[in-house]
Amino acid sequence: MLPPPETFPVLSFIGVVVQLGGALMLIGLFLMLRRLVMRRAYFGAWATAWAAFAFAIVALAIRYVAAPIVAGSPLGENSPIVLVLYFAYQIGKTLGLVFFVRGTLLYVSGGTVGAIATRRMWLGASIFALASTLLSGHGLNEMVVWQSAIAVPALGYCASALLWLPRSRRTIGSMTVGICFALLAALWLGYAGAFSLVINHADGTFSGAAGSLVAFNSYFDLTFNVLLGYAMILALMEDARREVDAAQAELRVTHDQLRRAALYDSLTDSLNRRAYTEGVGLEMVRATFGTVLLADLDNLKLVNDRYGHAAGDELLRRCADVVRATLRPYDKLYRWGGDEFLLIVPSAHASDVRRRLQEALDGAEGVEAGVPSEIVKLQVSLGAADYTSSEELSHSIERADRAMYQEKLRRKGDVRSITPTGFTPPAAALPIR
Repeated sequence: MLPPPETFPVLSFIGVVVQLGGALMLIGLFLMLRRLVMRRAYFGAWATAWAAFAFAIVALAIRYVAAPIVAGSPLGENSPIVLVLYFAYQIGKTLGLVFFVRGTLLYVSGGTVGAIATRRMWLGASIFALASTLLSGHGLNEMVVWQSAIAVPALGYCASALLWLPRSRRTIGSMTVGICFALLAALWLGYAGAFSLVINHADGTFSGAAGSLVAFNSYFDLTFNVLLGYAMILALMEDARREVDAAQAELRVTHDQLRRAALYDSLTDSLNRRAYTEGVGLEMVRATFGTVLLADLDNLKLVNDRYGHAAGDELLRRCADVVRATLRPYDKLYRWGGDEFLLIVPSAHASDVRRRLQEALDGAEGVEAGVPSEIVKLQVSLGAADYTSSEELSHSIERADRAMYQEKLRRKGDVRSITPTGFTPPAAALPIR
């Protein structure tokens, strides 16, 4: 399509179609990401800017493509329909630049404008669009010069705000968006000079370059706009990735909490039998020899029956605390049953561990229970057995269990022999728990 003879062409037929297609492509891509866009006000503002630019290009497409076909002849620059379309073009471009600035403000600091300021923004854009349309004696070329008066500072501000973010907030996305804004600001600065030279029919060294820049400006716009659009999507993806990383970190914390609840006894804060079954805390067992020890509270049932379960729970906690105080960081304490605790102590011998633990239990403070309060001492039977490899661990626990029951009966003055298959005392001699 050839432009009207009284003005230099701003966009050719192909240029209008290609630029409109590029803008619609970006808008379509943003719509596909709308779930991410809706949660981020800055990207919503940027998306609105692209919609405003698409509206402006549609106005140009109507002016250069549809309107001449409907009218049956080329339309003059001063015809009412052309002026209306130019006004729509100007207001679309102006609002697009404003929303670029607004989105950048939201990205950088979260600051935005209120409803009154928004109305002023629309009013200012309308006044600028109307004034530049009516005062442009050279048609669209001169309106581009008007646009550059706000495009250069607006795009320059966006570039500087993003490129000079604090170091901790600089990302590849934010830097890329800032560079694209800077390139667009430089492009519009070039437009201001090139279109001015073309309007004034200047001759000289730069006239040829200015004419080429004006003739192909739609393709420059398309290239730089597509780069900016994809840079914005990169910034959005980085933001979404940070959100996903935060959610995953929270899930890991929740998973750790659930795993702890599943593997730890809430009353005594020791590992439970399930933890032993899953191999939690057994890393050292696989690498060295050691000893296992079973500790059984002899008087837990009596305390529960006489003083209540709250006193019994306190007795269990006191027992676990006393035992834990004797352990090294890699020694492990498991609550094995209702009143039983299992200790796994790598690189140690049963006699040493049992003696050290017995001394700690004998010297432990009792638990206050009842009204008036009475002191209930820890009464614990111990059984220990050595192991030389992890394969022997289960057998060693069985031996420690038999030794613990033998100790319990000895403390009750009812010592009996223990058979290799285990010991089942008569009902009258069952250990009190």
